[in-house]
Amino acid sequence: MRTNAVTVFLICVVSTACGDSVTEPSVATTEPMVLFMSGRDGTNQLYSMNSDGTNIARLTNPAATDGRAQWSPDGRRIVFSSTRDGNEEIYVMNGDGTGATRLTNNTVVDTWPSWSPDGSMIVFSSTRDGNAEIYVMRADGTATTRLTNNPATDTWPMWSPDGSKIAFHANRDGVTNDVYVMNVDGTGTVRLTTDAATDQMPTWSPDSKRIAFMSTRDGNAEIYTMNADGSSQRNITNSPGADGRPSWSKGGTQIAFMSTRDGNQEIYLMNSDGTSPRRLTNHAAVDDFPSIK
Repeated sequence: MRTNAVTVFLICVVSTACGDSVTEPSVATTEPMVLFMSGRDGTNQLYSMNSDGTNIARLTNPAATDGRAQWSPDGRRIVFSSTRDGNEEIYVMNGDGTGATRLTNNTVVDTWPSWSPDGSMIVFSSTRDGNAEIYVMRADGTATTRLTNNPATDTWPMWSPDGSKIAFHANRDGVTNDVYVMNVDGTGTVRLTTDAATDQMPTWSPDSKRIAFMSTRDGNAEIYTMNADGSSQRNITNSPGADGRPSWSKGGTQIAFMSTRDGNQEIYLMNSDGTSPRRLTNHAAVDDFPSIK
């Protein structure tokens, strides 16, 4: 699958250096949990932690790459992509890492999964028809349907919490990625961003009224927000490093994201207006793709 070079951050680092510590999964916590991918144990695996960066727990342990994960709406399951069976496929597992089940089975790339609001469906990107398109399937992997049919790269689909729209990014103008939305049946596609720079990685606020996304329009990767119709686009981060992969908390007050602002790729949390950013991870390896519940 094609990826724009300006947003290719290092995601495969083998390191034995330790910063924060890893514990066994906690059976109960009142903290919002942050799911993320890390290469701290040699291969990219999935971890969870409290929203203050404590209680880091490793959830997967194959000899392949696990990543690009998202909590289910009820917070009990995780959908993710993995190369454990030879190529990138979509899997689901319980929130503690048990019961991993493969949902797709292709010789090409199936990736970027996202839940429907009721947890019954999963939208994802696949190259099974020759280029990256967006598909939807039931949460058990059955009844797969293609939603887009475009020669460009359509990927990073995100289902709106109200169930009415799917946001995604695509390079349909042939130059850079922009953010689009469409109805959940693939009709009514609308382009929300038109900047000459790269706009991508959309994620919905829990009330479906706003979208956070990454843009390079100010010279480096930063996080922006806009209304669901594309109006009122606003930069909410301003660091010398790359900021991206935003994930909105269920309460709408916080956004988890990836940043290299401290010299290494770490997970951060900030208020949804961009204030009070704080680093949650501190490790020499790559920490990436946060999902907060």
